[in-house]
Amino acid sequence: MNYGTFTFDNNFYIKFANGENDYWLSIVPFQQEYYIWAVREKRNVIQQTLNLTLKQRNDLYRFLENNALPQNSVYRYDYFYDNCSNRIDNALKKVFGDSMKFYSEKVVKEHGQSGASIRQLTHQYLKQSKWGELGIETCLGIEMDRKITPEQFKFLPDFLMWNYDKAVIISKEKFSPLVVEKTFLFRYSEKSDNESQLISFSPMVCFSLILILSIVLSFPFASQPFFARFFDFILFFSCGVIGLLLLYLWFFTTHYSQFNLNLIWASPLSFFLSFTIFSRKHNNPISRYYFYYSLLLMLTVLVWALLPQHLNVAYLPLCLALALRSYSNYYFK
Repeated sequence: MNYGTFTFDNNFYIKFANGENDYWLSIVPFQQEYYIWAVREKRNVIQQTLNLTLKQRNDLYRFLENNALPQNSVYRYDYFYDNCSNRIDNALKKVFGDSMKFYSEKVVKEHGQSGASIRQLTHQYLKQSKWGELGIETCLGIEMDRKITPEQFKFLPDFLMWNYDKAVIISKEKFSPLVVEKTFLFRYSEKSDNESQLISFSPMVCFSLILILSIVLSFPFASQPFFARFFDFILFFSCGVIGLLLLYLWFFTTHYSQFNLNLIWASPLSFFLSFTIFSRKHNNPISRYYFYYSLLLMLTVLVWALLPQHLNVAYLPLCLALALRSYSNYYFK
């Protein structure tokens, strides 16, 4: 049985954009799932054998069987608080209640994650995908920086597994381990991925190149040519589009995108003002916008580590580039 089942049909991408994904519990032969995990997705496959009595196994089976009925199987997926990992944990808790005891705080301490936020936890799983990490950290707001309880760490399958490793079953004042055997059914040997190793494609390097180009174009001899104005148009237009996307995620979806401080550098106003770049004259309101926008960006860089929301460090050179080009547009025009 798999709580992580979804389909790309039925307007999946629109629902995903709006944070309205529906997942469901499906019944699939283990061999088929194993082939997908091991061969196609190249995941490690670990089996935990639970120490359950015949009655407990039957109770769990009946619960899952009832949960798999069409009227019960579908649920609204939540990345952090109600995902396929949480559903497994909730199933055992509902069936066994107080007869199971977990040591969540001990597990969290053993893995050095005491007091970690959702962002810090998910960051560990995105180290090999810098652009994916950047996209997630850009779209999701300050909710990702909220510290959660050790019990809530189970939204990550690894922490669910580690909790079960240490959990016990209480029966007639006797404590028995929940997991009696743990077996690696498939161990993926990671090989270097040439694409992921290309440093030139990392966000930090790309934005650093943008900063260098911004510095060059901010010298007086290079401030007026068409190329400088075209560069500014692309820079402010792109950041403005991202800002409009963040506003949409904030106000029109159920994603955790509320109070997103990435709107500081991704100002939606930049989208509209980018079309004035090619004008040789700016009126006073536009000039003041560039001036105060550059000050806001510089202040953000100075207090970067003190912000209540962790902004991806790759955006530091981008903020400096935006500040520099904003002030240049104010100064030269």
